[in-house]
Amino acid sequence: MRVYTPSRVEPPAPEAILVFVVFLAAQVLDGLLTYVGVTLLGVGVEANGLLATSMQAIGAPRALLSAKLLAAVCGYILFRTACHRPLAITTGLYVGVAIVPWLLIVGEHLAIRAF
Repeated sequence: MRVYTPSRVEPPAPEAILVFVVFLAAQVLDGLLTYVGVTLLGVGVEANGLLATSMQAIGAPRALLSAKLLAAVCGYILFRTACHRPLAITTGLYVGVAIVPWLLIVGEHLAIRAF
């Protein structure tokens, strides 16, 4: 009978750690920008239907915190299982599809308010 002995686990590369940190930063920034956006403009501006429904049901802070914690756990699983390329792709998508649009929406709203 063979006994399972775990192989030596290599520490993650510095690039992988950087990708994970940027992923977490993107999650935090997306959560903050989403909160500001829905506070200023209402839940109707949220493009994610599941998240918008959650915000209406349990409130924006709880829904956003839950969603961002789930995303962070999923990112951590990708990081620990050495799936660094999908994590990097997801990070880039978050920046391009979530953070940039929220920056434009919130920035435009604040610029209009300033005048």
